[in-house]
Amino acid sequence: MRMWGILLLVGSGTLFGFYKAYGYRKRITDIIMLQNAFRLLETEIFYTLTPVPVAMAALEPKIPDALQQFFHGVWIAMEQEQQPVFRAWEQGMLFLERATFCGAEELGAVRSFGLSLGEGDLQAQQKNFQLLQQRLNYALEEAEQQRLQQGKVWQYMGVCVSMVVAIILC
Repeated sequence: MRMWGILLLVGSGTLFGFYKAYGYRKRITDIIMLQNAFRLLETEIFYTLTPVPVAMAALEPKIPDALQQFFHGVWIAMEQEQQPVFRAWEQGMLFLERATFCGAEELGAVRSFGLSLGEGDLQAQQKNFQLLQQRLNYALEEAEQQRLQQGKVWQYMGVCVSMVVAIILC
């Protein structure tokens, strides 16, 4: 019975450490997913001259599920509920915060991008897309550094701390 408790303690500590490390890896894939989705949105808006709501609807089959729901929610709020873009975008941000491992840096970039989406002329919009991509690139570099520094630490710490607690309790 005692052995099962020790195994359970060490196993749960190890899983916790690996889950925290997984969060660092998943954040990187989520940032890349955001970059690709916004490149597609930029292409839809500028090269096919599609209006913003229609471009968001056209993106859905081309992007992963988490972002499909984000863009679909924004599209629904703009088209059916007749909300302005910035308000619809803010509603979508609530979903994006819950559905991804994105940090404050990339979520802030996406949020500020949404505040100016559809405002100004085409050149201003292109600069806005470029600024978003730059900020996401910076966030990606930062996330990779954190993964390298913190990922292994959490894995080892989960195993070691749970083993130390198991030894203390025995």
